[in-house]
Amino acid sequence: MNQKPGKLGIREYVSIAILMVGLKATEETPAGLYHMVQNAAWMIPLLSAVFFFIPLFLLIKTMSLFQGENLFYVIQKLLGRYFGFFVCLVVFVLSSFAISFDSRDYTNIIRAFYFNTTPVLVLYAILITICAYGAKKGIQHIGSVSYLIIFYVILSFIVALLLSTQDSNIQAMLPIWGAGKLAILEHSSQRISMFAEFFMLTMLVPYLKTNNEFRKGTWIAYFSVSIQTSVSTLFFICLMDQSLGEMGYPFHTTIRYISLGSYIPNIEIFFFVIWIMGVFIRFAAFLYIIALMFGHIFKIKDFEYLIPLLATLYLLIGNMPNNPIEVALEIKPLIGVISGPVFSAIALLLWLTALLKGEFKHAKNKKSM
Repeated sequence: MNQKPGKLGIREYVSIAILMVGLKATEETPAGLYHMVQNAAWMIPLLSAVFFFIPLFLLIKTMSLFQGENLFYVIQKLLGRYFGFFVCLVVFVLSSFAISFDSRDYTNIIRAFYFNTTPVLVLYAILITICAYGAKKGIQHIGSVSYLIIFYVILSFIVALLLSTQDSNIQAMLPIWGAGKLAILEHSSQRISMFAEFFMLTMLVPYLKTNNEFRKGTWIAYFSVSIQTSVSTLFFICLMDQSLGEMGYPFHTTIRYISLGSYIPNIEIFFFVIWIMGVFIRFAAFLYIIALMFGHIFKIKDFEYLIPLLATLYLLIGNMPNNPIEVALEIKPLIGVISGPVFSAIALLLWLTALLKGEFKHAKNKKSM
C-alpha cells in the first residue's frame, strides 16, 4: 500500500487545505477571538495570516530546493540525522495531541447540538472509525472526495451567513477597534496556530505533480481561509453582539436560529449533513498526514497499515478529559500557544540553515547551467 506520489491535482489539494483549516470557523474559534478583543475579533484572522505569512513563505522557499520531497526529508537533510530526528519527533507529537483534542472537540459539538443522549465515547468512536477508514483509502481518495464536496461546504456556509443577516445589527461592529489596537496586535501574534495545518501540509509535496502546484495551491487556500474566518467572525459579531463571547460554538447556534420562513423553521439538519462530511474529510487527511510523519520517522514504508492503531491511540488520548469545556477552553488553546511559535521557529530555522549552507546558491547555479 505504499502509494506512488504525483496523483493529487491542485484542485484536490486546495480542497483538502480549505477543509482542514477553514472548518475552524465552525467551532469555538470566533467566540474565542471575541473574548480576546471584543468587536475587533474579525481582524485577528487577517493579522494572524500576515504574521504567519513570513514563516510559511520561507518554508515554501526552502522546500522548493528539494523538488518532490516532504517536510521531514528536508528537516533531516538540513539539520542532520540526530537533531533532524528530534525536530521531526517534536512536530509529530504536537500534531498528535492536536488531532486528539481537536477530534474530541468536534465530538463535543456533535453531542451538544445533535445527539444529546448518545454517550460521548460512542460518538467519538464512530467519528474516529470513519475518519480512519477514509485515511486508509489514501490521500488520492481523500483529495477526490474533498473536491466533490468543497463546493457544497462553502455554499452552505455562505447561505447560513446570509440568512443570519435577517436579524443582524451592523452597529455591533462598533467600537471598531474593540479592546484596543495593542490588544489586537498582541492576540493576532498569539493566534498564528490557526494556520498551523499549512505547516503540516508540506508533508504532501510528493503527492503533487510539481512543487509549483504545491506553492500555488497553498497560497490560494491560505488567503481563502483567512478571509473566510474573518468574514464569518464579522457575521457572528453582527448577529450575536456581546453574547458571542459566551457562545461555545456560534456557527451551530446560528444554523439552529435561522429559518426559511414559518413553513421551514428548522433547517439545521441540512447544514449539519454537509458540515459532518467536511469533518470526516478533515480528520481523514489529518490522520493520513500524521501516519505519513510516523512512517518517515521510523522508516516504515507501508505506513497506511498503522492508521487504525494511531486512530485508536488518539481516541484514548482525546477521551481522557471528562469536561468538554476543559477541551475547548484549556487544552486546545494551550496546544495552539505551543505549536504556532514552534512551527514558525522550525520554518525560520530551516531557511536560515539552507542559506548558511549555500543551498540557495547551488540551486541558482543549477538553473543557470
